[in-house]
Amino acid sequence: MAKYAFLFIDDGVDYQGSPTPEQQKVYADIFKWFETNGGRIVDGGAELQPTRTATTIRHPNGKATVMDGPFIEAKESVGGYTIFELPDREAAIALAKTWPGHAVEVRSLVEQRDDQNVPADLARR
Repeated sequence: MAKYAFLFIDDGVDYQGSPTPEQQKVYADIFKWFETNGGRIVDGGAELQPTRTATTIRHPNGKATVMDGPFIEAKESVGGYTIFELPDREAAIALAKTWPGHAVEVRSLVEQRDDQNVPADLARR
């Protein structure tokens, strides 16, 4: 078994106000999806606040610069995450295909490192 981060991508719509009936249906489908797949979750993750609440720290020329806002300007952004334990990448992709929200990015977690603290996957390449 391996662990995979599911990064849930939102569509840039601000859901902090009164949701439309369509938005309510999407959230109902999402809650049902989590209920159905809850047994595979190893870290419940969290929903993130909107990007307007973000702060980004960049290091140009080695000096930390603090900026309000997300790290990039985009209509889509990561809206939350959950960690799943699944047999392999194909199982992770199959599960992600059932996500009822806007989009989901799947990444495997680095779980093993070699003697030089390099992720084992990279050391084998």
